[in-house]
Amino acid sequence: MSATLIVEPDPSGHRFQAVANVARVARRTGEAILLTSTKGREDDAFDGFLADVELDVVVVFDEVYPATREMARQIAAVCRERDVATVIVMDADQSLKKWWYVARPAFKGLARKPRVIFMLTRYPAKLGLRDTFGWKLRISKGGLALLSRANGTVHRFAGFAGRDDMSPGWIVKRARDPAISLAHSRDRAELRAKHGLDPDLPLIGIFGVVGERKNAPMILDAMEHAGVEGRLVLAGKVTPEVQEWLDGLDEERRGRIVVRPGFLTDQVMDEMVAAVDVVPLALTNNGPSGIMGKALAAGVPVVTAGSEVRAREVRATGGGIAVALTVPDLGAGIRQVLDGDGMRPGSVPPATADAFAETLLGLR
Repeated sequence: MSATLIVEPDPSGHRFQAVANVARVARRTGEAILLTSTKGREDDAFDGFLADVELDVVVVFDEVYPATREMARQIAAVCRERDVATVIVMDADQSLKKWWYVARPAFKGLARKPRVIFMLTRYPAKLGLRDTFGWKLRISKGGLALLSRANGTVHRFAGFAGRDDMSPGWIVKRARDPAISLAHSRDRAELRAKHGLDPDLPLIGIFGVVGERKNAPMILDAMEHAGVEGRLVLAGKVTPEVQEWLDGLDEERRGRIVVRPGFLTDQVMDEMVAAVDVVPLALTNNGPSGIMGKALAAGVPVVTAGSEVRAREVRATGGGIAVALTVPDLGAGIRQVLDGDGMRPGSVPPATADAFAETLLGLR
């Protein structure tokens, strides 16, 4: 039975959730193998996302960002031992730079050359005419993709697309970031009781890796600016920089923040998201957000700032509102949601895990 080899050394974010989605679809027609790193295998996210997924795990990388030549060598080694039909590199943006010339010698002599798929996590699918940085990135990656296609080292490219993006894509096929949640806001009262959250106060939640780029200080300022008498919930891995900010707050402001630090299983994360009233996304990376997907699926409004991609998403999905990345605008957006003007009927169908994986694997 032929196999699909999934390459993902990095366990951070919701990468292993994407691996699980792909593995489940790949298992329909054959075996699934994960090629990962020591850190990836030992990370809490491995058991959190992959414990119930049927796949073979091969640990070969010492680093979560292995050199492209080493990655190609290890992929070829598995292909020599197993009947691998498809190789999918799940975070291939860096590998794309050198793969076109290191893969051919690494794969030389293979009895069966696998079909190679690259997942580009930072390929800007939709751009404004004035977005010079985005166009430079897209042109350079598109050029390397065409070169890799031309010399036969990569056969298919796919990239994360906003949940509003129904176009198939040309060079890079567009895989809508799935909106998945194991809990729903209709059960908010029960979920708050389960996790010891205040049953009555408004809760504003920041989830996942709670680092500087998620702008927790700005969100707290925005809540105070808008007169929101609620609590800011920080749930997930809190970085040292954010912890230093928390430790420096006076007693009154610190009392307005609920912290649930550390790795959260997918079930607990989804329950925490479903328990809050609004999820603000005040960050400038111009791409879809996994946490936003959880909020959409859980029926929790999003207030997004700093990303045109997410702004288009909330307009198309009806999942919240988009505002400018300023304290007054974020505060006004949070207040607007708490006053009942949040989610509306959307114009696009839900983005599912199966559709995401099928697009990556070329089954759609």
